[in-house]
Amino acid sequence: MIQKHWNLRYIKNRIQNFYFEKKHKDYPWINKQAIIVFENLLLKDDIGVEFGSGSSTIWFSKKVKHLTSIEDHKEWFDKINKQLKEESIDNTTYLFKKSENSISQYSEYCSYVDTFKDESLDFIVIDGKHRVTIANKAVSKIKKGGFIYLDDSQRYIPKKTDSPHSVYNKLDKITPEWMFFIKEIKSWRKIWTTDGVNDATFFIKK
Repeated sequence: MIQKHWNLRYIKNRIQNFYFEKKHKDYPWINKQAIIVFENLLLKDDIGVEFGSGSSTIWFSKKVKHLTSIEDHKEWFDKINKQLKEESIDNTTYLFKKSENSISQYSEYCSYVDTFKDESLDFIVIDGKHRVTIANKAVSKIKKGGFIYLDDSQRYIPKKTDSPHSVYNKLDKITPEWMFFIKEIKSWRKIWTTDGVNDATFFIKK
């Protein structure tokens, strides 16, 4: 059965994404608008954390002072770790942390954010498991002027969009934990990006 979002506009967006990613293999696997925002926000002196690694890890590492990247998939961790060594990246702390714990906030993966001091980070990228747990823990860790980046944000934060799986006008789909996060960052500046396939939002702390 073909899902409702498979219309001509969505197919066109998917094709555009395919060719963009093929042409820019070293870029993060995020929408093009988000890449542009990152290029404008990231500074050479920035210190940040990434939950969920990938092609973005090396890309971020080349743009900031220091990056800590957390991964919970061992085979993927080994692959990215090899790439970091091949690229001689020396400003990145890359860590494997388990996330199997049924209470996600206490897993090695989620609790690692607690090791950072409050208002000590310029950015936190959330693109892995247990996103709402990380998002709520991240709020206090960001400096003023810093930001939280949430990938696939249409799945968690209500905003009108053409991307599928949106919770816009579906308040029953928003969990209490996400409602708490939305309340916490209510006064923050927000930059919403989309390519009609996936959305991503930058929450900038005032």
